[in-house]
Parts: sequence; C-alpha cells; structure tokens
Amino acid sequence: MDKYKILQLATFDIRYITLRRREITNEKSATTLERSHTMSLLKDSYFNVNEAPSLPEDKEYHVFFSYEYANRDRNWVKAVVRELENKGFKCCVYEKDKNQSQSFSSNIQHFIGKSMRIVIVLSNTYINGDWAKMELEILSRGNVNDLVFIPVLIEPCNIPPFLKDCMFINATCKQVKWWDQFLELIRGACPQLPPKKKYHAFFAHTSRNKPWVADVVKMLESPKVGIVCCYPARNFKKGQSKRESIEHALRRSEKVVVVISDDFVNQEWRLYYENKVRSKDIIPVIVEDSYIPPALDECEAIDARSDEFHWLPSLFSAITDSVYVPSVTSLSRDDPDYASTSLSDISEKSQTISVV
Repeated sequence: MDKYKILQLATFDIRYITLRRREITNEKSATTLERSHTMSLLKDSYFNVNEAPSLPEDKEYHVFFSYEYANRDRNWVKAVVRELENKGFKCCVYEKDKNQSQSFSSNIQHFIGKSMRIVIVLSNTYINGDWAKMELEILSRGNVNDLVFIPVLIEPCNIPPFLKDCMFINATCKQVKWWDQFLELIRGACPQLPPKKKYHAFFAHTSRNKPWVADVVKMLESPKVGIVCCYPARNFKKGQSKRESIEHALRRSEKVVVVISDDFVNQEWRLYYENKVRSKDIIPVIVEDSYIPPALDECEAIDARSDEFHWLPSLFSAITDSVYVPSVTSLSRDDPDYASTSLSDISEKSQTISVV
C-alpha cells in the first residue's frame, strides 16, 4: 500500500474518531444540562439544612420510596433522596436497606411499619413492572387509613385504585412548586423540634392513667399526625431513678402535658413536679373530677373527661401552637396554587422531568 493510501485511511480514522467524540460530548452535555436544569429547580427552593422533624420511638424512616428499579425511575429517586437526606430526612430505599435474610414481602412490610410516609413514584414502567406489581399488592393490603401515601406522578399513567383518593404531587410539570409542596407533605403537620429537644410533649401522669396515656400517644404519634411523645412506661430507662428520669424528660421536651386526676394531684404533683415545671409550658388535661393545683390556675386546661376524643384537636393545637391538621389528605383539592391535582386532570401531553 502506497503512502497516499495510508494517509487517506489515517485521515478517515481521525475524522471518524473526532465525530464520534463530538457525538458523545453532545450526549453528555444534554444529560448534564437536563440534570443541571432539574437540580437547579430543587436548589432554588432549599430550606435550611436539618429541617426534618423528629421521629417517634417506633419509626426509623421519614419516608419509604416505592418505585420501579429501571434506570430512569431509579435515577429520579436517587436524586430526590439525596436532596432529602441533605436536609436531615431518613429515607428508606429497598435496594439499599433490604435485609438479605428476609423475603421481599417481609422487607416491604417492615419498611411500611417503620416509615412515617410512603412515596409511590408513578410511571408506566412502575405500573407495568412485575416487581412493582408485587410491591403495590403488598401496599394495598395494608390498612390504608393508617398509612400516609404520597403518590408522585413523573409521567402520565394508569393509577392503582387504592391511590385514587390520595392527594398527589404532579412532577410532570417543569415548575419548582411541586418540590416545595412535596417537602411540605414529607414534613407533615408537626413542627420541627429545636436543637437539644427530643420530644414535642412529655406526659406526666399516675400509673392508673397509663392505659389512657398510651392510647392518646398512639394517636398523636400516628403517621398522619407525627407528634413525638414521651411518657414513663415507655421512655424511662431501667436502673435510673424516677426523679432523674423526670428531670431528663422535662429537659428534652418542649411541652408538658399534665394529666389531672385526684391521685396525680395528691401524690405525683407534690412529690415530683410541683417545683420543677414552673418555667415550663404546661398543658393541663383533666381526665376526672379534681381540683387543679394553684400553680396551674393560669394555664388553659383541656377537658378530656368525655370518652369521645373531640378534645384531641385542642391538644394537638396546644402542643404545636398551630391549627390541627389530622392528615395530608385533608388538604384542599380546590386550592388553585396547589400543584397536586386530581389524577384525572393530568393531560397525556404532560412533559416529564427526567432527573438523572
């Protein structure tokens, strides 16, 4: 082969390599631009770091993500989880948190029980995927009324029947608003605790009222409410004196709920609390006919002598200094500023944000 032919082939190879490199560069640039665009939307809406609310004693995660493990859906979840974890939220993802010694069903059921909220990332690959169908079946078998589902639509698709009445996030629109409202639903109705505080409320009561307190705490700590409580039967450490445990609980709690009954006023109040709660924010709750100690005269008491729990919203408001919001599903669907709309309103022409 003469030198001219060799030179022609070498020139052709160089041109091909140059063009291929340019194509690869353009592909990477497009991907980088799409990621930069999407993540800039998220960063524009940043709140302060460590804004996640405290978790109740029986919860490990703020949110469990249910999604299709295909690359696009997985990358969307990875990007969102990264942003949430930067803010202090504890996120549960099957691939990362699964227990290898347990079955798929057992893992999912464990995650549901240990999570405050369940985010379901809806896409066609999710709805049609065999793996996701098994996960959806497990989720739908749970007591839906005791769970907080946050469906997030990343593309138009068919919706599982048990989610049709849920408020959801429409992430198909290229607006930052969906992210702000997503964070709002993840945080829930309960305010974040300040530094060095572990509980929203400490319940001071006698042993006779322990079952009553346990029932109330169960309702307040449910995923739909999210208040973090402390009470002796569950939270006091073994081997520590009652006086030390009470002092520790008072230091770590924002509010003190004093369960007023005759035996409390005549025993516990004078013995443990009378000289310790004067500077605390106290919420007296009357559970039976009894006089209220003079030190609590100026506190607004809640009358809980009824077997019905009509007074529970008042207790929530007193603990959080806010309006009672029993669940995220109570948010108004008619609010024009709310990006979460009825699933039937989503147009097939909606464009999906691809987070990579």
